[in-house]
Amino acid sequence: MVRITGDFQQERVLHPAAISLLPQFFTTGWADPAKLNNSSRQVNILLEQVRQSFAKALNVRSDEIEFLGEPDLGFQLGIAGLLNAESKLFYSSIDRQKVFAITANEKNNGRTVTELPVNGDGVIKEGEIGSSDLLIWQVANGETGNIQSAPKSGANIFADCTSSGVDLLPNFNYQTALFDSRSWAGPAGVGILVIKSSATWRNPLPHNDLNRTPNTYSLPLLLASAVALENYLSQTDIRSKLKNEIISFIKEQITDVDIASSANGLGKFLSLSIKGVEADRLLLDLEDQGFAVESGSACKSADMKPSHVLAAMGKPITGNIRLTIHKEITSEIVKDFCQALKTSVSKLRSN
Repeated sequence: MVRITGDFQQERVLHPAAISLLPQFFTTGWADPAKLNNSSRQVNILLEQVRQSFAKALNVRSDEIEFLGEPDLGFQLGIAGLLNAESKLFYSSIDRQKVFAITANEKNNGRTVTELPVNGDGVIKEGEIGSSDLLIWQVANGETGNIQSAPKSGANIFADCTSSGVDLLPNFNYQTALFDSRSWAGPAGVGILVIKSSATWRNPLPHNDLNRTPNTYSLPLLLASAVALENYLSQTDIRSKLKNEIISFIKEQITDVDIASSANGLGKFLSLSIKGVEADRLLLDLEDQGFAVESGSACKSADMKPSHVLAAMGKPITGNIRLTIHKEITSEIVKDFCQALKTSVSKLRSN
C-alpha cells in the first residue's frame, strides 16, 4: 500500500485535539438537557458555555445560534424559514446540490425561482432583487475558493458559510446563515444555523412546540466540534502562501493548465484543469507518488461527475483536479507535490 504523504482531499480526519477527547465525551453518561434534575442542569451549563464559544468565533449573539445534527437540514431551515407566499427566490449556478434541490421543490410548488449566472471568475451576477425576496448567497465556493463580494440588494439573505466557515465570516447583513463543523476540522454531523431575524424567520418544519430546530444533535460531537474550532483558530495559517506557490509553479513549469481559483480566494481551495490528461488517471498516478487529490464536483466527487461550478464559469471540466490545502500541509509537502504533478502530467501526456 502506498503511503500518503500529502493529503489534499476535502474530507479530513477530525482535529487531533478533538480525537483525544472524543472517547471521554462518548463514555460520559450525558443527561437530557430538557429535564430538570441536577445532571440535566449541569449539561445545560456546559451547552451554554459551548454556545458562547461558538458565538464568539462566528461573531454572533449566543441566542442566535441553533445546533443541528445534520448540516444539510440547515439549508431547509435557513432558506424555507425566510420565505413567505410572495417571496421570489434567487440562487446562483454555482450553489450546492442541496440548494438546487430546495429551489427545484419551491419552483414545483409554484414559486418564482431565478438562477443567477456567474462570470468567468465565478462572480455572481446579482440582477434586480426586491426587498421582500430571498437571496441565497455563497460566501465562498467550496471547489474554487473564489470569494463573493457583499450582495447589493436589500433582500432577505441566507448566507451559505459551509465552505468558508470561520476562515471568512460574512461582511454583510444576513437573516440566516449555515456553518458546517467540517470546515474547521470538526466532526461530520454537526451544523450551526444562525438565525439573526426572528421577526422574518419561522420554523418551516412540522412542529407542535416552541423549539426552532429539532435539537437532535449529538452532544459528544458538538463538544468535539468546539474543541476542534478552538484549536483550528490557534493554528498558524500559511495556506494562501502555499496555494500561490502551487499556482506559480504550474504557470512556470506545466503548460495548458486552466486555473479556476483566484489567487485572492480562500487559501484552502485550488481547482485546476489540465489539458490532454484524464482526471481519473492523474488521480491514480499522483496517489502512486503519495499524494491524494480529488476531481469532479465537490458535491459528487464519489461518482466523478463533472463540476457544475466549472461548467457555470465556462471553464474546462475535463482533466480537473481539486486540492484542499489543510493547515497541516507544509511547504515541503507542496514542493514535493508540485514535482509529482509535473512528472504525472508529462507521463500521461506522452502515453
